[in-house]
Amino acid sequence: MTFAPYTQYYLGFNLVPGIGPLRLARLIERCGSVEAAWQASAADLLAVGIDARSSAALAAARQQIDLESELERIAALGCG
Repeated sequence: MTFAPYTQYYLGFNLVPGIGPLRLARLIERCGSVEAAWQASAADLLAVGIDARSSAALAAARQQIDLESELERIAALGCG
């Protein structure tokens, strides 16, 4: 199954508590792409209003979530 470019990053952000559509849009605007937003620094997160708790949640998600595996799970379920 083929997914749209950058789907894995949108999926990843969806799994992070405290980062909703508005914060994500601000982060993408600041960083230039959803991929760059996924890799954003603490300073970038703070600049768009993401608090320490949500920043920590994103840092943990980047370490714990295998985005490619998540896409494979979705494909295996026939979604996408």
